[in-house]
Amino acid sequence: MRSKIHFMAKLVLTAENFAFGPIGKLLTIAGLLKKQGHELVFAGYGTSLQLARNFFDEVHEIDTDDPKSNILLEAIISKADMLVSSMDLQSIIVAKRLGKLTVYIDCLFWFWESIPEPLFYIDLYIREHSINDKKNNTNVLVYGKKIKNLYSVGPIIPQVKSSKRKNQAIISYGGGEATHWYKAGRDTNYPYVMTEILNKYVDWKEFDRVIITTSEHILNDLSFKYPNTLFEFTTCSSHSGYLKEMSQSEILLTTAGLVTTQEAFQAKTPVIYLPPSNNSHYLLLDELREQGYAMASVHLSDFMPKLKLRGIPEEQSIPRVMHQLRKLEQSPKIQAAIGTRINELVQKRHKWVPISVRNNRRFLDSLGGNGAEFTAKKIKEILVSNGFS
Repeated sequence: MRSKIHFMAKLVLTAENFAFGPIGKLLTIAGLLKKQGHELVFAGYGTSLQLARNFFDEVHEIDTDDPKSNILLEAIISKADMLVSSMDLQSIIVAKRLGKLTVYIDCLFWFWESIPEPLFYIDLYIREHSINDKKNNTNVLVYGKKIKNLYSVGPIIPQVKSSKRKNQAIISYGGGEATHWYKAGRDTNYPYVMTEILNKYVDWKEFDRVIITTSEHILNDLSFKYPNTLFEFTTCSSHSGYLKEMSQSEILLTTAGLVTTQEAFQAKTPVIYLPPSNNSHYLLLDELREQGYAMASVHLSDFMPKLKLRGIPEEQSIPRVMHQLRKLEQSPKIQAAIGTRINELVQKRHKWVPISVRNNRRFLDSLGGNGAEFTAKKIKEILVSNGFS
């Protein structure tokens, strides 16, 4: 009996252009898919493209959310055997229309006001467990039976090697912007205002090195504005480069991005949460505080009326956060209060760090094993069942 011939698959991968969260998840999974031997093609834009540039076999700069890009997006996906999307809905719609195998990675399942119908009938829907799952599982109840091939997994995070700590601090603003939602220098000046606060009010003399990382063009602006500070403005070359620096740092100061939070928890790097720079940061910091995983944090709600963003569409929730950030920009008094609080947390870190790191790692372990391995395995199973290796 003649054996069935299997061929390696060509995969197109996309990530929503919203700071570094979606692309961070995608890169973790892509690393495992690359080991399986598949050809990996990336299509994306903005902050997602920045991290993807030096990783994939082929890279296309394309704004998947722009309707004008549909023809080019179709041409790219038409040559693929499978699409793997990290929260990029438009590429899923195109792939389904072309009859391609489809995989969707969702690290904020609990966050969404609703789940779009095009996602109900795809080949694999990966829902990642995260901070809010046990308390607010409305979407699981509403959509759990509607979405075919839905699997829940533990945190999708890369394995971070243990490193000897250096006398350094690392500050992360995430991607700093999201093209179709808010742009640094236009809708928000968060990276610039926060750097001024950290430069003016925080005493860094105990550290030999203080790294600030975010998107490339923001770093260029910051390095021009602050040529004579202790701060080192760098992308760390790549996501893996950032992970190495973070795991070697004595402390991380960051906005409450899910990916950065999970990676720091795994690396046992102590975290000070800076005020949120967008709506998802705001909600996640609320949850982290409520559940006891943000012992060291500074929130906009500490100085301004608390925003109720849960269940509100992004078209409304993002502008509300931007409005408060503009108030922050215009208030030297609030800036001074935030800076004083951050400085206190930095100087007294030896008091809160041990219990914080222990609690954070315990929480991460409670969510289950690393979801990246499971996701890569399920993708391989789908490919094999469709005649690929």
